Amino acid sequence: MVRNVKQTDLRQMFSAKVEKIQKSNEKTNIRTSAVIADEGQSSLTDIASKNVEDNCLAEGEPASKRQKTEKYNREINESTKRKSPALKPVKCDVCKQLLNSEALKVFKGDESGAVEEFIALASDTLSLFDADSNGESEWTEKPQHRITNFTVYDEYGHMCPFDSGLIEKNVPLYFSGYIKPIYDDSPSLEGGVAGSKLGPIDSWYIAGFDGGEKELIGFTTAYADYLLSQPSDQYSPIFDMLREKTYLSKTVIEILVEDSGMTMEDLLNCIQLVVPPENCSKFTEETLLRHAQFLVEQIESYDHAADEDEDLLITIPAVRGLIELAGVTLGGNQQSRARPERPVVKSKAAGKTKSTDISHATVTPLVQSSFEAIFVDQMQATVSFFLSGFSFYRILKFTPTFTSQSKGRK
Repeated sequence: MVRNVKQTDLRQMFSAKVEKIQKSNEKTNIRTSAVIADEGQSSLTDIASKNVEDNCLAEGEPASKRQKTEKYNREINESTKRKSPALKPVKCDVCKQLLNSEALKVFKGDESGAVEEFIALASDTLSLFDADSNGESEWTEKPQHRITNFTVYDEYGHMCPFDSGLIEKNVPLYFSGYIKPIYDDSPSLEGGVAGSKLGPIDSWYIAGFDGGEKELIGFTTAYADYLLSQPSDQYSPIFDMLREKTYLSKTVIEILVEDSGMTMEDLLNCIQLVVPPENCSKFTEETLLRHAQFLVEQIESYDHAADEDEDLLITIPAVRGLIELAGVTLGGNQQSRARPERPVVKSKAAGKTKSTDISHATVTPLVQSSFEAIFVDQMQATVSFFLSGFSFYRILKFTPTFTSQSKGRK
């Protein structure tokens, strides 16, 4: 009898325990469904913490243990929701371009057989003098050549624009390409000397404000001056943006020189009729405003070489309207390094700038030999190549240019 009673008690206790567990599970499922329906964003950690809390209540655990469990669950929840810190963009310490940017391009390398600058300049292909010429020792000016298929880059090989102010901040920029004689304006590689890591660039300049079709852009290094001919395919997208604003500045200055009373509307109408360079879009009001700061800086530099009795382009209504409309900052190019220029004189009658240097006459070898035989004391013996090619060389060399640092007025 006692045994039957004990078995009955055990069955009742077991049934009560099962009912208790079932009720606990039902309560947990109801709580879980409510959390998902109401909050929508609850994590598995939140649901698990509620289950643990229900189990603790069902088992009758002490309140202190429940508080520790809740604190632990809160910490886990906060750690899972905490966002990872954003990575800071890494910039090159030389050219200041983003290293992880898709816009960053790296120079592929020099052509085979490329030599250093001072070795390339000693090549017979670039020499304007014959080995037996007596005039070679008397020539002390820095030589000037053309360079084609060029690429500009920093010391890490990152290709970068040279008009972004890096040269003015004394950041060393180098360039590679094919060096050609000054009289050879063909963009082909034929007849050129491959140069490797030429420079660093001391300054860059713009010339050609005499009504010509093209603007002239050049580099100055410690050894020579270089007129840019055609960029490499890799560097062409960067150079095209520079050509747009340099050609625009050439066009605007020539227009303002012809009409000092021009208004902003007249200037806009004039530049819309100009045919832009290759790979450049048509000039519009948006183009003018986008390059307004650069354009005004070139006008300021152009005015810097004006005579005291000459009107300044910066005072023309069109320029004043552009400054006001685009919010241009005046005097932004005063910290640039000056590029030495040869003295020039202004011809008031012709309205053109002339060089103080006297160009040599261009003659044939036969005429040269005759002159040397007759006028021995009056002439210096020079080779025919020097006489036939040097006059053109001097015209390009000594025509005043105006640079990003110090521009001579033409």
